[in-house]
Amino acid sequence: MYAILRNFYSRVILFLICLTFTTTLQAQEFEFFGVIKLNDTSFISYKVLFDRVNDSIQGYSLTDFAGKHETKSNIRGFYHEDKKLLSFNEYDIVYTKSPVVQKDFCFVNFEGKVRNLDKVKAFSGDFKGLYADGSSCLDGMIIVNSGEQVKKRVEKIDKVIQRSNKFSDTIKKNIKVARVLDTLTRNIIAKDENLNIFTRDQKIKLSIYDAGKEDGDVINLYVDDKPVLENYTVLHAKKHLEFKLENPQTQIRVEAVSEGTSAPNTVRLEVEDSRNFVRTITNLKEGEKAQMTIVKK
Repeated sequence: MYAILRNFYSRVILFLICLTFTTTLQAQEFEFFGVIKLNDTSFISYKVLFDRVNDSIQGYSLTDFAGKHETKSNIRGFYHEDKKLLSFNEYDIVYTKSPVVQKDFCFVNFEGKVRNLDKVKAFSGDFKGLYADGSSCLDGMIIVNSGEQVKKRVEKIDKVIQRSNKFSDTIKKNIKVARVLDTLTRNIIAKDENLNIFTRDQKIKLSIYDAGKEDGDVINLYVDDKPVLENYTVLHAKKHLEFKLENPQTQIRVEAVSEGTSAPNTVRLEVEDSRNFVRTITNLKEGEKAQMTIVKK
C-alpha cells in the first residue's frame, strides 16, 4: 500500500511540473508555473511571477523550484499589446540552493508572441541563455499553461481518486493533489541544505516565527558559528534580529533542538534587505541542521 501511495505521488509531482500552474491574484499580477526544456530529455521546473504596469513588467522567476538547485532571480521586461509580444529577462539572483558561484549562472532571456496576456491559456517559445556579462550559455524553450486549466485537471484527479476502488479509504483521506502542489512551492530548507542569499546591503533583517500551529518547536541559531539564540521556543509572534555583514559571506545555521508536539521541526525564516525579501521554512528532525549563507555582491 505504501509503495502504491509513493508511486502515485511521484507521478502526480511529475504531472504537475510538466503541466504548470498559473494564478491571477489581481488584475495586473500574473503567476505561471511551468518548465524549461533544454533538450529532448531535460526539463526543469520553472515559475515566473510579475506585475504589469502599462507596458512594463517586473517580478521574479524560480528555476528548479522545490529542487536541490532552486534559484530565484529578479526579472524585468515588457508586454507590447499592439505587437502581442512578451519579453523578459532574468538579471539578478536573489537566492539559490546551488553551490555554483553567481557569475556562472545562465540567465533566461525570453521573447515570444502572446495574444492577450490577461486571458492567455498557454504560451511557449524559445529563450536565449546569457551569462551576466552578456556572453552566451545554454539556450532552450519555455512552456507554460494557464492556472485555470491546471486547477481543473487537479480537481479531476482528486475526484477520480475518491471514486476509485484501487485506493483504500485511508489513502483517499490522505491524498490531496493540491497539497502536493503546495509542498512544491514552499521553499523548504531540508536537512544539511544551504540556501545562498545575495545582497548588496551592509546589513540584513531576519525574522523567525511559527507560521502554523504553535507546537513548541525549539531551535538553536548560530551566526558564523556563534550562538545567537539558544533553546529558543518558536512562537507565532515574530522574533526580529538584525545583522551587520562584515564578511563577504555570513553563515546563519538553524539547529532543531526539539520537534515539539508535532514533528518535524518547522520554522519560518524571513530575510529582508532594502531590495529583496526571502521567505523559507525548515523541515528538520531533532538534531538536524540547515543553513543560509548571506553573500555580499
